[in-house]
Amino acid sequence: MAAMVWLLFPLITGVCAVIWAVCAQRPRRGDLWGDSTRYTRMRDTLGRSLAEQGRLQPR
Repeated sequence: MAAMVWLLFPLITGVCAVIWAVCAQRPRRGDLWGDSTRYTRMRDTLGRSLAEQGRLQPR
């Protein structure tokens, strides 16, 4: 009977790993930069912050 208990450890670990993987996964977005408005806003913001630091001249 003790051997059966030891065989349950890998089984329980595997089940817990599957449950963790299902709960921890997050939805993935297909096209991260597809929204051109958001991309333009980010580019302008980064360009402004670098120009304010004097490291980059705006185009």
